[in-house]
Amino acid sequence: MPLPDNRFFPMLNEALQTIRAARPFILSAVLVYCAAAVAGWVYPGELQFMEDQFMELAKRFQDLNFIEFSTRIFMHNLVASYLAMCFVTLFGIIPMILAAFNGLLLGWFAGWLPEVSWMQLAVMLVPHGMFEWPAMFIAFGVGMWRGMGGMFTGTTLTWWQLWKKANYAYFFVVVPLLFVAAIIEGRYHLLT
Repeated sequence: MPLPDNRFFPMLNEALQTIRAARPFILSAVLVYCAAAVAGWVYPGELQFMEDQFMELAKRFQDLNFIEFSTRIFMHNLVASYLAMCFVTLFGIIPMILAAFNGLLLGWFAGWLPEVSWMQLAVMLVPHGMFEWPAMFIAFGVGMWRGMGGMFTGTTLTWWQLWKKANYAYFFVVVPLLFVAAIIEGRYHLLT
C-alpha cells in the first residue's frame, strides 16, 4: 500500500522560508512596535482615547472562566493577526499601523499603571508574551512583506503566491504560538 501524500513538511518548510524572506519586515515591525510602546509610555496623558479602547477590550474578557477566557483571547488574536498578515495589507501600511497601535497600547498601559513596578509588569506580560510577541511580529512583518515586499525585494511572485505563502506562515507558525500564549494567559487570568 502506498504511503499517503504527506504535504505537511513541504508546507512547513514554505512557512519557514516565508518568515526568512520577511525578516527585514519583521524587524521593522519590532522597531515600530517598540518605538510606539516608548511613545505610549512617555506620553500616556496625551493618549486618553486608549483608556476607552482598553476598557472596551477588558469588558469583553471580564468574568470569564479559564476555557472561555483562553478561547476568546485566542480567537481575538487569531483574527487580529490574520487581518494584519493575510487579509488586507494595503502596501504594508495596515500591518505597520497595527504594530504601532499595539505598541502604543502596551506603552500606554505601562504608563497608565504607575503603581505597578517594572517587575510586576514583566510578570504580567512576559509569560504569555514570549509566545504572543513573536507571533504578532511575524504577522505584522509578513503582512508588510506581502504589501511592500515586491517593491523592495524584486520578487516575481504574484499576489496569490504571496498570499499562499503568508497563509502557510500563519497556520504553521503564528497559530501554534498564539494557542500557547492564550493557554498561558488564560492560566494567569485564573490566578488573578
